[in-house]
Amino acid sequence: MEAFINKMVNDEHFKGVVLAAVNNDVIHAKGYGMANDTIKNNVNIKFHVASITKQFTAAAIMQLVEQNKINLEESINNFLPAQYRSDNWDSVTVHHLLSHTSGIEDYAVVRDYYEVEKGFCLGATVDGMIKEAMSKELNFPPGSQFSYSNIGYTLLGEIIQNRTGEPYHRYLKENILELLEMHSSFIHTTDYAASNDEAIGYRWDDGQNKHVLDDIVSLPVTEPDGNLVTTLNDFLKWTNIYVENEQPILQKESLKKMSTSYIESDEVGPSGKLDSYGYGLFLSKELISHTGYIVGFRSHFMVNPKENIRVFVFSNNVSMSPKKVSNGIYEIISDNQSDKKE
Repeated sequence: MEAFINKMVNDEHFKGVVLAAVNNDVIHAKGYGMANDTIKNNVNIKFHVASITKQFTAAAIMQLVEQNKINLEESINNFLPAQYRSDNWDSVTVHHLLSHTSGIEDYAVVRDYYEVEKGFCLGATVDGMIKEAMSKELNFPPGSQFSYSNIGYTLLGEIIQNRTGEPYHRYLKENILELLEMHSSFIHTTDYAASNDEAIGYRWDDGQNKHVLDDIVSLPVTEPDGNLVTTLNDFLKWTNIYVENEQPILQKESLKKMSTSYIESDEVGPSGKLDSYGYGLFLSKELISHTGYIVGFRSHFMVNPKENIRVFVFSNNVSMSPKKVSNGIYEIISDNQSDKKE
């Protein structure tokens, strides 16, 4: 495993952190390359994990479903704040937002109202994105096809805030992160300032033959669709919900709904076939997974609930795919497990 990861460091310029666990035993956890100008990556470094955040938003929604504050099959107009209700969305349900089948057009790269810093939305940017989306016709009838939509999860965050009366980041902290003892995790908000124990984002520059700060323009990110900052050990606590019988945040029926395949996605899984999508999760025959990609950071995690195999890769180099690392590690583990059975 170490030899494979070092090959990724040499060939793909991978830098970041990796954790692999089998049957609740961590068999590999290590950092590679620099986290920032002064500190090397290590298991305690905090990483932005981008769209891996979506499953946390989905879990928060399912908590509100359990409390009868939300109905998955009702129009989102019943749950959004009044200023974000659109006649175009009468047939869009909460289920459609969760499964990326709403037909709502995702937010674009450049708009006059954008105020974005290192990819993170500031000021009135979120309000502008939602109001622009409200004015547009749906791209397809809700439920008829898959189209990955970040703004769908932005809207889910608005629903959470409207139905609880709490800001998204506070609700998540009090009702998920603290209950799972994820004390090193938080949501990046507009008043965010990086601490010394956090990774900063890089890309590989062939001309300079080194990692440089990532300054490429890309999609901005909002709190509910991609603003989680976490560590390997904290994320391990989170994934316990997929492998353990008892956990403090969701009923079994809610977890089952999150991990049910609703529609074929456009993401290719380890088998080479297209994964399907649940609620904030890509799903294949045996795996739960998700990718993340924002300015400076890419991430990927895989969980095999039946075999209790978990692989996390958080990278602060956007010039390579962490899925190459996670898939390679998972294959090594699977081969080893097969050898033991034989």
